[in-house]
Parts: sequence; structure tokens; C-alpha cells
Amino acid sequence: MCYHLTMLQKRRVFDLTNTIMNYLFLVFLLLCGIYLASFWFELRSDFLTSLVSCINVAAWTISALSVILVILALVIAVMDKDLKFWTLMWCILRMAVCIALSIIIDASSILVSEGVSVSL
Repeated sequence: MCYHLTMLQKRRVFDLTNTIMNYLFLVFLLLCGIYLASFWFELRSDFLTSLVSCINVAAWTISALSVILVILALVIAVMDKDLKFWTLMWCILRMAVCIALSIIIDASSILVSEGVSVSL
């Protein structure tokens, strides 16, 4: 009986953490949307710099917590013999999207702020 209660608690922690990560991912996408809107609407450069910093912090936080969630999902799957495959795939996909968007935004920020210089 006690074993089933601890597994239930681990699943609840996993589901709660996954829900929180979904909300953080939506905030990350909102920040990316604000950055992309800066190509059509003029925003102050110091605001854009802080926005890019927030995007990078959010991306790496989401990625680190997603790694923890993947490990937790695998541990629960081994202990409970019930793999939540789609939740596990969503964690990995969310992490990949965050890292890819962060790299794209960093690259575009460097291109917009510093420009491209070619020296021969």
C-alpha cells in the first residue's frame, strides 16, 4: 500500500512539474513573439537587450528542468513499469524548441545590433 502511495505522489509531482513547464514554455513563446514583433515595431535597444537576456535565461531554465523531467519520467517508468511516452516526447521537443529559438534569436540579435562585417 505504501509503495503505491509513493508512486502516486511521484506521478503527481511529475504531472504538476510538467504543467508548470508548459506555462513557462508559453511565457518563453510570448517573449519570443515580443522579440519578433520588434522587427515590425520599433523598440528601444536596451529593452531588446534585456528581452534577449530573459529569453536566454528562460530557454536554459526550461531546458535544464526538462532534463530533470526526462530523468524523473524514466525513473517512474522503471519503478512503475508505465512509460508516459508522449509526455516524455513533449519534454524533449519542448527542450529542443527552446534551445533552437534561443540560438536563432541570439544570432538575429547579433546580426541586427552589430551587422555583418567581412574583412579580407
